Amino acid sequence: MSKVIILTDQNFEQEVLKSELPVLVDFIK
Repeated sequence: MSKVIILTDQNFEQEVLKSELPVLVDFIK
């Protein structure tokens, strides 16, 4: 398992959309 990454508007595209590996995103409020 990989590390947890805090996603922001600034890094979402790079970390999720352009990832070479599958990504699991948990949207919490």
